[in-house]
Amino acid sequence: MKEPATYFPDARLQRFIACYGVLEVPAGISEPYFSPPLGLSGIIIQTIFDHEPMLAHIDDRIFFKERAVVTGQVTKPVYGTLQGRMKAFLIFFTPLGMYELFGNDMAELTNKSIPLKQFLGEPTCATLIQNLTADQSTDHQIKILDQFFIKTNPAGKNFEKLRKVLNFIHERQGGVTVHDLEVNGCYHRKTLERHFRKMVGLSPKVYAQIYRFKSLIQLIQSQPDITWTQLADQAGYYDQSHMSRYVKEYLQVSPNSLVQLDMDFVNYLLSR
Repeated sequence: MKEPATYFPDARLQRFIACYGVLEVPAGISEPYFSPPLGLSGIIIQTIFDHEPMLAHIDDRIFFKERAVVTGQVTKPVYGTLQGRMKAFLIFFTPLGMYELFGNDMAELTNKSIPLKQFLGEPTCATLIQNLTADQSTDHQIKILDQFFIKTNPAGKNFEKLRKVLNFIHERQGGVTVHDLEVNGCYHRKTLERHFRKMVGLSPKVYAQIYRFKSLIQLIQSQPDITWTQLADQAGYYDQSHMSRYVKEYLQVSPNSLVQLDMDFVNYLLSR
């Protein structure tokens, strides 16, 4: 699959939104879609589709099938099929971004999606979709999205304490314990767990596991000749079998079978 084009939001939004991805599939093309856990929530809006809206699954259940959806954090792969002609905007929020902008309980969205009209309210959603589809110029559509999110009132609280914990996880490439996070963030464990679930959508332990997995895949991409043993060591896993467990859980293949996946697209997603 061709990688989506990447656009960055207005500087005023970069605390909340990591980037916009624009995915276009030509007419007559049918391609598989596979996304591992990313440690991010998102919004997906299809502005062009000649077939039924994109259908995605998680486990054996439908994850979403609407034209415009809000997706929470996932702990399992999401998969489906893309049929062209189609154009979709993938809005990747930073780990705290959706909660900061909208103040919603992120735990309620974990491994779930809801229609965008339910999340924003039908009139607001209808206006946004109308504005995005009136002119299919991508640059114009990005401006529409920027304007919409800039007008959104943030929740208005101070999140620097939790952001410090997230930054610590990122600096250590996910190789941390919950005790490390308690000490570094000056958090009581129960408070840390509660804040993470509400504001990020995952427990701190699971978020760190996903981030370590993302760091592993980025190591594979940057050092293609590295051995599995070296990878496990550099990525902070106990051993190769410990690393393989997470590859199988998040990608549903063994490390030796990564060639079966569209790794260009997977790498694109995991680099968000």
